[in-house]
Amino acid sequence: MKIYLKDPKEFRKVLLLKGHSQRTFAELVEITPPYLNQIVNGERFPSGKVAKKIVDVLEMEFEDIFFINDACKSYQN
Repeated sequence: MKIYLKDPKEFRKVLLLKGHSQRTFAELVEITPPYLNQIVNGERFPSGKVAKKIVDVLEMEFEDIFFINDACKSYQN
């Protein structure tokens, strides 16, 4: 299962409305700015721990920012 950002454009907007740049927000969440940028661009997926820190710092609900893709591949013939 992977955790995906629902809407990168909306996420950036929320950061701005809460007074954060991606760099300052990354510092608050205790991750590197490049890692946050990769999450926003869909190049990497946050761990549960990182996703929780993100929603806690933004004071939002998990479902407002992320969704979990739990699709399983079936190898049945």
